Order: sequence, then structure tokens, then C-alpha cells
Amino acid sequence: MRDTEARAAALRFTLVAFGVAMALPAQLFIRNGEVVWAIAPLAVAVGCFMLASVRRGEHPDAQTADSDSQRRSSDEAADAATRPSARGFRRWMAEDGEFKLGMAMVVTGMVSMFVSLWIFGQREPENLAPAWWSYGASVILMLVGIPIAEGRWANLAGRLTSGVTLRLDGRALRTALILSGILALAAAIRLYDLESLPPGLWFDEADNLVHARDYAMDPGRIPVYERSTNLPTMFLLPIAAVVELAGASITSARLVAAAFGLAGVVAVFMFARYALGTTAGLIAALLVAVMRWDIIWSRIGMHGITGVLFGALIGWLTLRAVREGRLSDYAYAGAALGLGMWFYAPLRMFPLVVGFMLLHHLVVKRPPFRAFLTNAALMGLVALFVAAPVAQVAANEPGEFFARAGDTSVFSHAPSERWIDLLSKSLLEHVRMFNNQGDPNPRHNLPDAPMLDFLTGALFVLGFLLALTRWRDTALFSLPFWVFLMILPGVLTLPWESPQSLRSIVVIPAVAALAAYPLSRLWTLALAAPSSLAGGAGLAAVLAALAVIGYMNAVVYFDDQANDPKSFAEFSTDETLMAHSRIEQQRRGYSLWVSRQYTSSLTGTLLGNDPRLEKIAAPETLPLDSARVWLGAAAYFEPRERGFWEVMRAYYPEGEFREVMPPNGDEAMYYTGFVSRETLAARQGLDAAYTAADGAEIVGRRDTVSESAWHASYGPPGEYPYGVELSGALLAPKWGVYEFALDANIEAYIELDGRRILSPDKPTARVEVAAGLHWLSIDGEATDAAAFLSVSWKPPGGELRPIPFSSLYRGSVKPMGLAGQFFQVGEDYDLADAGEVTPTMEVFHYTPLIREPHFGYWEGDIRVEQAGMHRFSIESWSGEASLYVDGEIVAREPPDDDTAQEGEIFLGAGDYRVRVEYVSTSSGSTRVTVQWGPPGAPLAPIPVDALTPAKDSMIRVIE
Repeated sequence: MRDTEARAAALRFTLVAFGVAMALPAQLFIRNGEVVWAIAPLAVAVGCFMLASVRRGEHPDAQTADSDSQRRSSDEAADAATRPSARGFRRWMAEDGEFKLGMAMVVTGMVSMFVSLWIFGQREPENLAPAWWSYGASVILMLVGIPIAEGRWANLAGRLTSGVTLRLDGRALRTALILSGILALAAAIRLYDLESLPPGLWFDEADNLVHARDYAMDPGRIPVYERSTNLPTMFLLPIAAVVELAGASITSARLVAAAFGLAGVVAVFMFARYALGTTAGLIAALLVAVMRWDIIWSRIGMHGITGVLFGALIGWLTLRAVREGRLSDYAYAGAALGLGMWFYAPLRMFPLVVGFMLLHHLVVKRPPFRAFLTNAALMGLVALFVAAPVAQVAANEPGEFFARAGDTSVFSHAPSERWIDLLSKSLLEHVRMFNNQGDPNPRHNLPDAPMLDFLTGALFVLGFLLALTRWRDTALFSLPFWVFLMILPGVLTLPWESPQSLRSIVVIPAVAALAAYPLSRLWTLALAAPSSLAGGAGLAAVLAALAVIGYMNAVVYFDDQANDPKSFAEFSTDETLMAHSRIEQQRRGYSLWVSRQYTSSLTGTLLGNDPRLEKIAAPETLPLDSARVWLGAAAYFEPRERGFWEVMRAYYPEGEFREVMPPNGDEAMYYTGFVSRETLAARQGLDAAYTAADGAEIVGRRDTVSESAWHASYGPPGEYPYGVELSGALLAPKWGVYEFALDANIEAYIELDGRRILSPDKPTARVEVAAGLHWLSIDGEATDAAAFLSVSWKPPGGELRPIPFSSLYRGSVKPMGLAGQFFQVGEDYDLADAGEVTPTMEVFHYTPLIREPHFGYWEGDIRVEQAGMHRFSIESWSGEASLYVDGEIVAREPPDDDTAQEGEIFLGAGDYRVRVEYVSTSSGSTRVTVQWGPPGAPLAPIPVDALTPAKDSMIRVIE
């Protein structure tokens, strides 16, 4: 008989081991997209497990799970044996005193909830703290009162007063120690380098942190629902506590997320242990502890990770309720369900999973219908009770409460006739997400990588199929439907975000339990194997598999994903790194200048202590006025404004300039430029040169003047007459008509962009000037020591005054790029409606110079130093653009039959006229990029100093 049992045990172990092994080639086929080829090995694997179960009439882990229930039943029998003591405890009250006390607490809790809802419902309550205290008291009273009314507290007290001794269960102690080790591992993974990985503070994290900081400062103003996050505020309360204790930092919210992640590991253990047995519970907990999908959201201060905790907690308490049948257990399950409604939005669909469990239990186990219906009704009522403040907001303000769900729903962004196709496609993508092609969002995942590692994915598929064969087991049979129902929040989302792993995160407990199921059976059968060699090999295989799973997940997250350029850059990393840099630059005494995009950065404001920021853009504020900085200027440019960074680098070559790149990336996250005030000031003013009467330059006298005024005392003394020339660049802050005036007691001539505008015979002029830098030349002859000259201007809307130091530049700060003129479409193209000397042909304007659809062109000369075939390309993101070189069209965007987006032309050494024509198709932002590839060189943006603006397009003399 023993030999027969030994052979049967050996056969069962062999079948299960072979079944697990067959899941591996199946996983290879699935990973390669060859699902059809995976059917055969999976069928064999399932068959092996079913044969192993048939021999005993029930599979081992089910018996393990049942044995837990049997132990609880024996404990309850022991309770029954001690009930005389419990009755002794009850003598102080009437026979139904317990029930009355419990119901009194429930009623008191209901009154407290009414008070809470009444205060929360006020339009502008002065203080919400009483509402929160009333809410907390009401939930506690309800959860304590129901078990008192059922007699559970009296039973417990009776046992404690009857002299029952606590026995130390070796198996329970071993389980507790293993679980503690798993939690220690999970904590280490979630807390390691938490501040730097992810490398940036994503906007949603910063938003949570800002609100939590506000709550910590004013607890009486904490609402039930935060409109900016589109979620209830319960998740923010522990963050506020951390902020109160340690201040606001990157890790404040992440520590709370990590704590929820650890609690989720425990909850998954409790659920899987109750559903499948202790071994499966420990394996499932370990899988969640090392699962990259869970790690990602345990290290980001956002609501998503709470879905794992509450999914597992509700699942565990629901199973406990249907198995034990106690009223209070249903109440606890309902409370967990209601509490889940305070957290991540996809949990609102979890009642479907609970409903499936209850329905399955009703159909298969057939409990007494009235009692079951009463219990289920209580569960629903308690859930509604705990979620009542959230439900009140949803009822009173449904538009705001469901706004986010509507904005991210496929039904809001596609016509009804496409819904079925889009949902089918999204469902398939979410099915493939686990093992084939995962979430493409770099913040959610290593882009497109499967959400599960190879081994966990193989075990999950095998466990999924095995669970479908256990149709009489509510816990096991519900898991595949849990997975299906809880990927629906992702399936129903925007088509271009599919698959969406964050909105599907509540599947993790079910995935872990399903993946743990085959391994737990192999472990159990290895322990029962008659051969110590086979058993040892089986146990070693399970431990090795778990070690490999942990290693693979750690490598992908801490190496591959951490060093992936997209994942690195997508966490508001640029704003985070800039915030740290800006603090450093402020300590140096440098003023901060940023692209418009960074002026209202929530992350930058939070981490940078709300710094003062100035907007930088050419030609509005670049070149920089040294009077507007302290000890220097620290400039930060977004990628679309790389051209402005190149301009700044050309203006101030002595500065420190850097492209900030992600690891292994080839696209900059942002650009920086640091220039001292002395360097800025050295580029301002005009150069003064002097010539003797014979025309020879007076050696050693090249001065700098700070204004467009000059007096003989500035020049060489006692060498009259001599000529004086003031030259440099004039910065026109905006396009329009400027009035110029000459005041001099000598003969003087003023030229702007090569055209004479003022002279002794014409001391005033009105000139239409394009915004940007212009060539300015002032010539005169000093005949005595009283000689002077002064040039004044009156900008549009300004007053007549000498041209200030802030508008005069010299040296490397000079006109560059192309001169542009812009016209409203359909109007006369002879007179421009706006003009700008654009210093780079990487053009980006948040706000176009003309808001209406318009036509524009830029003109100038390109300096060619190498003869040969030159390639050019043009790109336009918001209109139609054409590029002409030496009068010949070379490239067009969008292309047509004759001209492509990229073209080439033969050019010899010299200067050639370049013209870029642009027609906007909307009043939105303007973006045009021209690239140039000289012979043997790749296409790249045209260097700013290789372009010279066309003078005839820079000004127009009116009178």
C-alpha cells in the first residue's frame, strides 16, 4: 500500500513538474507573437495538472487551503467549549444587552455620519475638521458595533477571561518569519535611491505634494474631493502627515506610496493564503514584492498603487465572508470596498469582481438564500456608508466628479460606429500587455516591454488556464474574471494610450495569485515526493525560479528602465534637474531666465522654492541687458528653442553652455547657458573709432560708449579735426514705426542697416523697424573741444529720448539669421503687418507675430565655404513652408509632385540669397526648421553665424 502511495506521489510530482516545464516553451511562442503554437504545450501542461489532481480527488493546494478552514473550524469548536465563560462575562448585561449595545453604536455611527455629510455638504464651510472627525468616528462605531451586536467581541473576551493559553505554532512562526523577510526585501527595493529614481518629480506627484502641503498648513480646509487630481483626498492625508513631520520634498509622497506598496504585499499574502493556501500566499507575496509593475508605482507618489492594496484586501475579506458566513465579515468586506472608493478611480469597477464572487458562491455553494441575501445587502450598505462622503460629491457634482473618466474614455473621443472596433483592438492589446507588448508610456513602463517577466508571465498563463478548470472553487475560478474585469478601466481608455497598465493595476493581486498557483503545487508535491532527490530538485527549482524572477525584475527596473532615455526624461525630469540647478545658480547670485514653458512649472516652483523667473526669447529679451541681472544670468531653454540657445552661445562665446541629455539618449531634455554680468556688460554700448584728418586711424583709440551720445571729451585730446565713428547693433524691442532725431553741433550722418536715415539736412526721420538687432553707424567730424552729437529715438508708444544702453550692443552681439516680414492672408503684400529679424532658422513662436492665418517670408544670405552639392530640408509643424536658395526652390513642406521635403543644390564658395516662405494654417504656434548639409556632412540646423539678414527687409524709411 505504501509503495502504491509512493508511486502515486511520484507520478503526481512528475506530472506537475512537467506541466510547469511545458509552460516555458509556450511562453516563448507567446512572447514572439505565435500564440497558436503555444496552444499545444499549454494544453499538455493543463492536462498534467488535471491528471495530478484526479489521482487524489482534490489538488494539494486546495486541501492546504481547506486545512486552514478546518483549523479555523476547530478553533471555533474550542470557542464553543469556552462559551460558559463568555456567558459569565455577559452577566453584567441582559441576555440581549450585547445586541442592544452594538445597535446603539451603529445608530450613533449613523448620526455621526449624518453630521459629517451635513458639514461636508455646506457650500463654504469655515472648518471641515469636525466633518472629518465625525466621519472617522462613524466608521469606527459601525465596524465595532456590528461584531458586538453579533456577539463576536463577547466571545473573544470570554476566551481571554477563561484562562485560555496562547500556544506558539511553529508553522505560523515560520510563515511570519518568511513573510517578514519578503517585506524586508520589498522595502529595500522600494526605498533604495527613492529620491533619484524616478529621476524627476512628475507633475501629478508635484500636484499631490502641493495639496498635501496645503492640508498640513490648514487641516480645516481639507475637502473630500480634490478637483485638480480628480480624485478623493484620502491618499493625500498621510502625505500631509509626512510633510508636517519632515517638510515637502521629492520623497514625501513617495514614502507614502512605498508604504501602500508594502501593505499591498501583505494584503496579497492574506488573499492568496486564504484562497490557495499558505505556500501560495507566500509565493504570491514574493512575486508582488519583486514585480516591476508594482515597484514602478510603489516609487511614485501617486494614487495608483493603492489599487493593489484594496483589490487584495477586498478580495480576501469577501472570500472570508462567503466562507465563514458571519454578518460582521460581510460588514468588514463592505467597509474595505467603501474605503477603496476613496482612492484610485479604477477601484470603482471592483464591485463587479465582488459581485462575481458572491454570485458564484450563491450558484455553486447554494447557501441559505435569505441569510445570504441579508449578508450581501449589509455588505453593500456598509460599503455605501464608508464611501458616503465620496458618493455625496458624486451626486452633487457629477460633472466634476466624473470629468476625468469622461475625458479619458474612448466613448468621448470616437464616433459610435467605431466603438466596437476600438474596444476590440484595445482589449487585444491589454491581453498582450502581460506577455508580449506592454504599456508604451515611458512613465508607466520600459516602453513596450511586457508587464511581466518571462517566468512570471509563463506561470500566469498556466495558472489562468488551470483556474478555469476549477469552476467549483469560488476563490480560484474568480481570478481569471478578476483579471478580465479589472483590465476594463484600461480597455475603455483613450485608444492612443492603449494598453494602459496604470488603470489596469488592480489586476496585480489576481495575476500574482494565478502565477503562484502552479509553483505552490509544485512545492507542495516536492515536499511529499517519496524520493528525496526528486523532492530536493523540485524545491530547488521553485527557489531558483523565484530568485530569477526577482533578479530579472530588478535588472529591468534599476538598469534598463532607469537608463532608458525616454523613461528617464518623462518624469518632469527636465524641470526637476533645472530646479536643482536654479537653486545652485541663485546661490552664485545669478538671475534666472527661462523659456516660456518653464515659467509656470509646478515641479520647478515646488522644488525651487518659488524662484523669480524671467522669460528669455530672441529677439524680445535676448541679447540680455546686464542691468537686469545680478551677478550673472542663468538661462534654461526648452528643446523647441534650441535655436535661441545657439544664438545666446554665438552672442556670448565665453559663457558656459550645456546640452542636458538623458542617459543613452540623443535628444536633449533642455539647454543651459550661464554668463556673468561682466560678460554681458562688455557686449553693450557702441564701439568708437577715430581717424585723423588724413584718413589714417588714430592708433590705440578704440573706445566704448554707453549711449548714442558722444562728446569731444571722449575722444583723443588736441588732435582736431578728426573723424569719429560709433558703430554696433541697435536692438528694436518690437516691430513698428520709430522716430529718430539727431542733435549735433558737428556734421554727422546716421545709417541704419546700411541706409542713411539722419544727416545735417535731415535731422529727423520716421522708420518702420523690424523687431530685433540692426546695424547702426554714426559718423561725424569733431572740429573743436565743444563737439558733440546725440541720436534719440521714440519707440512705438514711447517718448523721445537718447537711445539707452540697454538697446546698444557690440562685438559678437550683432544681427544674425534672416529678416522676416509677415502679412495677413488676403491683404496687400506690399506693406508688412509685422517684421522681425529672426536670429535662427530653428523658428518657434508660442504666439505668432500675427495671430490670424498669415503669409510670411524670411530673407538673408548664407555663407558657403565649401563648393559642392549642398543638401537642405525644411519642416513645418503648423503650416506650409518652402525654401529657396539662390532663387531656386530646393525643399517644400508638405512636398508636392515637383519638390520634396529635402533637396540639394550645387553651390560654390561665397554668399547666396536664402528665402523661406511660410503660410500658416491656423492662428496657433509657429514652428519652422531649416537644416543644411554641406558636402560630406549630415543635415543639421544652420549655424546662426552663417546667416546674415537681408537689409532691405529689416527697415522701411517712411519720411
